[in-house]
Amino acid sequence: MLNEHHASISSVQYLRHDLMIELGRLEMVMEDYDQFATDSDRQITIENLQNKHARVSAALGKLPLDR
Repeated sequence: MLNEHHASISSVQYLRHDLMIELGRLEMVMEDYDQFATDSDRQITIENLQNKHARVSAALGKLPLDR
């Protein structure tokens, strides 16, 4: 039983870590894209990236707290 509980915590911690890395990557892409994209491409792509950022952030918020 202890091993199952430990595995569950580890899985949540790994998922939290992965989601935080994805948020950082999305933020870097948005910053880079904002500097180098043309005006016509910028609006649609930034909105898509912001939507993905919001979904990843929401998923991160739904994870149980570490204890």
